[in-house]
Amino acid sequence: MLKVSIYIPCYNVEKWVARCIEGVLRQTHRVDEILIIDDGCQDRTIEIASQYPVRTVRHERNRGLAAARNTGFRNAGNELVAALDADLVPEANWLENLVKCFEDEKVGGAGGRLVEMVLDSVADKWRKAHMTQDWGDSHVINPPFMFGNNSIIRKSVVQDVGWYDERFRTAGEDADLSRRIRAKGYNLIYEPGAVVRHFRHDSVGSILDAYWRYWRFGSCAYFGNITLKAVLRNLWYSHFRWHFVRVLRQDWRYKNYELLWLDVLLLMYMPYRDLRLFLNSERTLNVIAFT
Repeated sequence: MLKVSIYIPCYNVEKWVARCIEGVLRQTHRVDEILIIDDGCQDRTIEIASQYPVRTVRHERNRGLAAARNTGFRNAGNELVAALDADLVPEANWLENLVKCFEDEKVGGAGGRLVEMVLDSVADKWRKAHMTQDWGDSHVINPPFMFGNNSIIRKSVVQDVGWYDERFRTAGEDADLSRRIRAKGYNLIYEPGAVVRHFRHDSVGSILDAYWRYWRFGSCAYFGNITLKAVLRNLWYSHFRWHFVRVLRQDWRYKNYELLWLDVLLLMYMPYRDLRLFLNSERTLNVIAFT
């Protein structure tokens, strides 16, 4: 049986961490070690996690998701390193189904399917409609990218491609690493039989914030100072023509009428966040100039 290390990135996840660890302990493929990456938790996360057979690796301060992933890999004792976000609960055969993908030496990583379990609010339903984290019902070789929330990657592959880019603090680190893994000639596998259940609850504010961060630092992957010209350009080409029109058409087509007002709010929120980023960049530059 192939040995697998698993790490769980944690930042104030006391609500979910126990259920996540218990799901790991129920796996039909035994987990060799469980690492809890304490990314500056200030709640009871570590107190709760310490009641289980885990090893905690602590960051002195919150460094973000990509840094937590790097810490997980660097401290893992095995070649196969699995990742599981704290708000997920894996089905018992999740790990078993992912490990099977590594019979082929060309496979650098494999990821499973995420099923949304909390659909209480409009924001939760909007997340399911427009921020799905799976590639459907079929086995896929080399999907657009591999979601980092439930996956296994060879430790040697992560080392080979230069680790996670730690500028990605909250989103986009998985898509960036996937691109570099594929560029090195490794294959990635999406295995829908490896299922995890997602227990996150969103408010309107949190889902809009998550969507903007995913676009700005994930698909857009831009870390420099934003210009006013870019803010205006994004308003038309990205936020109206792509984000707003696309989600509106989709919700109208599938008769998700209760989500339409959130689609409209998205059109106002995205440029608002861009403008805030521009103003903060300007203030930072002015402080540097007069220092």
